[in-house]
Amino acid sequence: MKNRKLTATIIWASLLVMFAVVCLYFFLLLPEKTTTLAGSSAHWKAEDVVHVQKLDRDFRTSSFDELKAWWTRTPGEVTEVQFQLAGLHGMIEEGDESGSFNPWKIQNTNALISEPQLEYGLVLTITWKGGTETIHLQRQ
Repeated sequence: MKNRKLTATIIWASLLVMFAVVCLYFFLLLPEKTTTLAGSSAHWKAEDVVHVQKLDRDFRTSSFDELKAWWTRTPGEVTEVQFQLAGLHGMIEEGDESGSFNPWKIQNTNALISEPQLEYGLVLTITWKGGTETIHLQRQ
């Protein structure tokens, strides 16, 4: 009876240690790659910082995306915009924003951005009272 308890304890301890090691790898030690995509137009400057975590080339990629845009003309001239952020695989984010745009910032935690997508870049379209401009954000 003692041998069974000892064996069960050793097996459970081993499984717990393996589980802890796997959790540490996935949640703390998983390498993160940061890529900055930037571009500008006549009235806007934009920057998109993408943090990509990869388990391996084919298994899983998760991204955290932070978009910043600056109005480059007279401050306070624009207070509301509509935007669309798109890439090779379609729409990534769209919406309405208001503020001073010095800079305006959006955080998108649900973006899944692949390596080919990062190579191509992203396309940001900003529409405001008085105009629409498209900015191709590319690696810096």
